[in-house]
Amino acid sequence: MKTSQPDIIVTSQDGEYLMLVEVKLKDISIGAQNAIEQLKHTMASIGCSVGLVVAGERVILLRDSLEKYNGESIYVVGEAQLPDSLLPLADEQWKGLPEIEFEARVQRWLEKLKLTASMESFPSDLKNLLGEPIISLLRMGEVRAGGPRWSKVAK
Repeated sequence: MKTSQPDIIVTSQDGEYLMLVEVKLKDISIGAQNAIEQLKHTMASIGCSVGLVVAGERVILLRDSLEKYNGESIYVVGEAQLPDSLLPLADEQWKGLPEIEFEARVQRWLEKLKLTASMESFPSDLKNLLGEPIISLLRMGEVRAGGPRWSKVAK
């Protein structure tokens, strides 16, 4: 499997990958499963131990226990619902491009999570899934696109 670029990355100040995020507009089980497998492969190839798949209104957390090589120890921790109401409004720049617009909204949501300490408005399953360890990674790192979004438009 060819290593692809994740949609969103969280990196430390010295460039270490803290978290990789794969975003899919729709939560189709085959698409989500493909996204999980792709993210596992990417996590293993670049040495990142935490990953998120956001597929429609579902968030899936992956973690590498680092017990085995080649991503064999990467497992799904759990999943939770991500209500659309928690995502920021769309950026005008990506209007008419639903996949990229959704990706940008997810990135802005992660950036907002980094800055706000409160998860009170979150459903309990999402609070439990993300918890303090994931929020701490977001606070330590810089949330940014994994690559230029305009290049996806040109494909």
